[in-house]
Amino acid sequence: MQRHAASRLHFDFRLELKGALKSWAVPRGPSLNPLDQRLAVAVEDHPLEYGKFEGIIPKGNYGAGTVMIWDHGTYRERTSKTRLESERKIAEGLARGHITFLLDGKKLRGEFALIKLNRGEENAWLLVKKRDEFSTYKRYAPDELSAQTGRTTEQIARESAEKNKIWISKAASRPKASPKPDKKDLPASRDAKKEKSPSRQAMPRRVKPMLPTIASVMPDEGDWQLLPWPGGLRAVAEVDRGSVHLYSRFFLPYERKFPTLAAALRRLDKDLVLDGEILAGGKGATHYLVYDLLYADGEDLRALPLSERSRCLSNLDIFDETIRFGKPVSASSKKDAGYLLARREDSPYRSGTSGDWLKVKAAQGARAKVPSIEVPRPIFSHLQKVLFPRDGLTKGDVIEYYRRVAPVLLPHLKDRPESLHRHPDGIERQSFFHKDMTSYLPRWIETVRISSRSSEKTINYLLCQNEATLLFLANYGCIELNPWISRVKRLDSPDYSVIDLDPDDNSFEEVVEVAKETHRVLESIGAKGYCKTSGATGIHICIPTQGSGSYDEAREFARAVCEIVHERFPKNTSLERNPAKRRRRIYLDFMQNRRGQTLAAPYSLRPRPGATVSTPLRWNELKSGLDPKDFTIANIPRRIERLGDLWAPMLSERVNLVLCLRRLRRKSR
Repeated sequence: MQRHAASRLHFDFRLELKGALKSWAVPRGPSLNPLDQRLAVAVEDHPLEYGKFEGIIPKGNYGAGTVMIWDHGTYRERTSKTRLESERKIAEGLARGHITFLLDGKKLRGEFALIKLNRGEENAWLLVKKRDEFSTYKRYAPDELSAQTGRTTEQIARESAEKNKIWISKAASRPKASPKPDKKDLPASRDAKKEKSPSRQAMPRRVKPMLPTIASVMPDEGDWQLLPWPGGLRAVAEVDRGSVHLYSRFFLPYERKFPTLAAALRRLDKDLVLDGEILAGGKGATHYLVYDLLYADGEDLRALPLSERSRCLSNLDIFDETIRFGKPVSASSKKDAGYLLARREDSPYRSGTSGDWLKVKAAQGARAKVPSIEVPRPIFSHLQKVLFPRDGLTKGDVIEYYRRVAPVLLPHLKDRPESLHRHPDGIERQSFFHKDMTSYLPRWIETVRISSRSSEKTINYLLCQNEATLLFLANYGCIELNPWISRVKRLDSPDYSVIDLDPDDNSFEEVVEVAKETHRVLESIGAKGYCKTSGATGIHICIPTQGSGSYDEAREFARAVCEIVHERFPKNTSLERNPAKRRRRIYLDFMQNRRGQTLAAPYSLRPRPGATVSTPLRWNELKSGLDPKDFTIANIPRRIERLGDLWAPMLSERVNLVLCLRRLRRKSR
């Protein structure tokens, strides 16, 4: 890994393969935090000798600047035992667009992955640290010292010039693409910004405020600025020399509601964007407590660190009894103040919830080793985006549906790994499955790492443990929810045995008749089952076991039941998995009973016209005229209010499959 101080500072990650260095330019450098994902732009292979170079590239040559060997060591593909096997699997993975490898360097150690992006630039990849003993969830910033010589960039530049330690690049080794600058990599100095951009910058409009994460204690790293928690109305003020727009975090106008504040802001002979809170004073008076400055007289300050924005704010000559300055305090001086707003001194201003701002109890203002997140708060975006075009239903409608059904849905999701089926642009556009959540997630979302037996890699699955995570998923484009049928504490023991009635071109009337016969078979052996619409064209029948047996037992039981049902309906049912061999027959699918298989959750929306829902039914509802299209986003909340959760017994009842299977075999002799 080389640190390259060229026209733009970046890092170059290189892996030796087949006599050359496979190379990626990493604008922001590596991270040991699994929640970070670093853009890595693939460039052309470099010669092996360049990997040992630490010195300067003279002006006039491509990549002119100072090159540091920031880290070096060995690597191997994660599952490989020999170099030959490792190189073969790395080459195959590069062709597929995903490699996982173990690094043994002086600074970078443990498991990493390079993942090719399907969208965006052709050469764009992500460099991600996997969770292991070498990872950290603290903010990670690469140091600035050479792993080979311990020198700084300045020392390397000076000594290389004296010793003529230079590299003349060849045209053949020029990268295909240079990394684009990340906004976070831009200089943080106001003076530097002015030199680079002498022209006036546009005032930001309709700014979504930066919001804190709620924490029980302060992190032990970093410098933090503390404010007494205001507890007022959050308000952003756009002051445009006499014109004022004062609005809430949801863009509701406040000028008429607080005319005194609006008038005071209009009197300011400046162009400003302020962030703060409106607080009530004595005798009905109000004042505006300002604690952040986002824009001032032609300069957008949001990319600057908080410490510099605060300095600029304190120097403004605008404060009086109506517009007040939010002055920082020390933790010890406010022990009884209730809550504090803690803000990281080096943080830029980013709209939305951020771990760089915390709401913390004043008594906990002292440093502690591990921050503990208490109350998650999802942030929603593009609520008016239409996800069901024929029905006119938006992302906001989907979020509201899941909010209403959360009390009955969440118990069926808790502790189950989720395989996300995402429709970011709606049900009529391209969708994709997303299992491995080794990427940015809010800190309050729980995940679990599970070794994949088929792909020989570790997958970081999301767990939907609470309403906030459920709504996060809805905002993430997850119209439907597909949990495992086992829970994290018993991954090899399913909570129920599944029989999936999957029609080909059969009528739903036929599916209903087959479901009723399946129910009769179950009743005859004392196995209590529960049914629901699939939300599409089929019916799911589940027999609760509470993880008391194995997947093999669940599958063999379902197979035996399906074989008897097939004997009774030989003309319109099939046990054949190949769709081409079961035309116009209902597939009696018992093969869902396998580790890692998922099933649409009860009350889950399905990405189909009409926004149908996978709906639990009473057995007496299975009759002529039943139509799965009748159970939709529009009427399921009212149905739940009327009937409650018909699948609640699935969470507590337990059927002894071994005993019931024995009874079934005795009956079939």
